Amino acid sequence: MANFLQKLFGLSSTQVSQQDQPAQPSEPVSSSDDVLTEANRLMLLMEVMTQAKRYGDEATVQAVSNMTYDGPLPEKLPDGSYTRLYELQDYNIAGINYRENIAAYLGDFNGYIKPDPDNEHDPNAISVHAEDGHLLGFIPAACTNYIRSLCLPFPIRVTGTIEQEHDEIDNRYYFVGTVYFYVLKK
Repeated sequence: MANFLQKLFGLSSTQVSQQDQPAQPSEPVSSSDDVLTEANRLMLLMEVMTQAKRYGDEATVQAVSNMTYDGPLPEKLPDGSYTRLYELQDYNIAGINYRENIAAYLGDFNGYIKPDPDNEHDPNAISVHAEDGHLLGFIPAACTNYIRSLCLPFPIRVTGTIEQEHDEIDNRYYFVGTVYFYVLKK
């Protein structure tokens, strides 16, 4: 965070530690347009950090704090708000009907997804867990390479829902589950 504040206020690390001395710009400014451009960029970075915190994206929070963030910047809208940098991803939970005690998780739940390299059927599997660690199922195999390509740090926090449905033809009940999480738009 100190790097972010140093850049925001134009201070060197020495100046941050010597608070009794007047602040000097760390880089010469060539014009007032440059100052406005830099101030605008820093305001956009603060909005990136706000959104990253809201969606639990600690890697982006760290990158903004360290001034190493090189991802997309939001646009300021006429009403003063900003465009959203994150998009919602949703995936069905595969194998949910083969898990134990799923009825205890009916409705909305919080949980996480993580790689399951010891999975005997698929070493690329990504498992879905409730917050208490209970295995609920898996991300469909066709989607795991895409999720891994997002380069998100695992485990990824998710929310989800599990419903029980009735098949009138077979006269049996089964579970249907979906997980949701936000990812930074590319």
